[in-house]
Amino acid sequence: MNPPPSHFDYHGLHVAVPQEQAVRVRWAESTKRAARIRIKEHTCFCTHPTYEFCTAGGLWFVRRLPEEGTTMESPWLPADTARALWLRIVTGQAY
Repeated sequence: MNPPPSHFDYHGLHVAVPQEQAVRVRWAESTKRAARIRIKEHTCFCTHPTYEFCTAGGLWFVRRLPEEGTTMESPWLPADTARALWLRIVTGQAY
């Protein structure tokens, strides 16, 4: 019997290719808005950009990490709205 997978075995979701009707996210340059940010989910590091679904100070947002360059953030939103944005990004409905 194989041992259960550890959290190190999880490489993250693979983001779908943006669909033709996908909407553009209003990305802004990342700022040090909070002392502590928790990354709740992330996409696989094998493709770029990589995305992180984050929370801090009672709000939620998505970070976009390019292979090179500036880290960007979506608007900081209430949990339900941010979760919808995260799902739109990973399913190719937003980019």
